Amino acid sequence: MIEVEVRNVINLTGRGATVVAFARGALPKVGTFTPPLVFGAAAARQLEVSGVEKLSAMEVGGVSLGLFFKKPPTVAELKQAVPPGSRLALTDGL
Repeated sequence: MIEVEVRNVINLTGRGATVVAFARGALPKVGTFTPPLVFGAAAARQLEVSGVEKLSAMEVGGVSLGLFFKKPPTVAELKQAVPPGSRLALTDGL
């Protein structure tokens, strides 16, 4: 399991809803999954990471990342499911 600290959720053209996060340990990989998350009235579903990009950060002690997902929800839905300040655990399997 890899855990990241969520800093923000933004929309990037061509990528969709993107989680800006901070990793203090191992870095997430393409193909890892979120825990089941609830988006609006729909049933909970896991998101699969489709891209990870390192971002520049002023903070010491970790790596700032952008996490992209296959079939992402809207920014508003993702921001409600993983608000800034929360921790997001990513795992290898469903």
